[in-house]
Amino acid sequence: MRIKINHAVNYICSVVLLCGILSCNKSIHTFGKTKIEKSVDSIYLKQRIAKIKGLNIDAFTRNSFKGTADTPIVYRLLKPKSTNRKLPLVIVFHGSNAVGNDNNSQLGILAKLFATDEIQAKYPAFVLAPQFPSRSSNYVLDQSRNVLTSVPQPCLTTALQLIDSLKNTLNIDEKRIYLIGFSMGASSVINALSLKPDLFAAGISISGIPQFDKVKTLTSIPIWLIHGNMDTENPFNSDKQFFEEVSQNNRTRFWEFDNLAHNDIFAPAILTDELPHWLFKYNRK
Repeated sequence: MRIKINHAVNYICSVVLLCGILSCNKSIHTFGKTKIEKSVDSIYLKQRIAKIKGLNIDAFTRNSFKGTADTPIVYRLLKPKSTNRKLPLVIVFHGSNAVGNDNNSQLGILAKLFATDEIQAKYPAFVLAPQFPSRSSNYVLDQSRNVLTSVPQPCLTTALQLIDSLKNTLNIDEKRIYLIGFSMGASSVINALSLKPDLFAAGISISGIPQFDKVKTLTSIPIWLIHGNMDTENPFNSDKQFFEEVSQNNRTRFWEFDNLAHNDIFAPAILTDELPHWLFKYNRK
């Protein structure tokens, strides 16, 4: 009983914390740009991150997929407790520090967040976490804009083929397939939306580098950009420029975190249910 009470208290605290953060930023909307002030580090934040990172990963089954490429990719899959109805699929792309084939490193804070009991209770979904054997996106300078742009790599195509394969074997709601990623994985979110815009309902890119040669395609897809304006690893200006170009259709949300660097981006405002709450609003037409 005490465990259940503690679980409820922690969840209530997270909701209260999120409401407090958002109340200090009065202009937050479903779409458009919002500047989020840096929150003071707290015991709660450290505990929340530790709790998510400490999630038992045994619920994610191991597997591998080859596709049409020569190099297979390994992946982990979380299945909801009940699959007697069609449910969404959330694909989580990892950052470059998890490149490899151990089939563990890709299970970072985002994959585990979507697998927590409180998120699965409110937003039941399949959670797919592929691990790329090499970089899924590379960066080059866009000469006309003077910012970095991302270029999808072959292993990302294999991941897209894996998604198509799972659609045929799992009870997935094909109108509710979502992408989310951090760093290199965030860049791959935008690349994947560019490559297969008719496959996904929405995507969240956290501290990534966007792709500029498919701006017209991307304006019609709900996208949430999250980036710290002190990020020098994946420079903030790329997302800033991208938002300016895709925002005319009012289908892009942009959270600029003030005074946060690349690896500090997992602030309290995105460690509650705000990410799935936003994603799950959207159905592919």
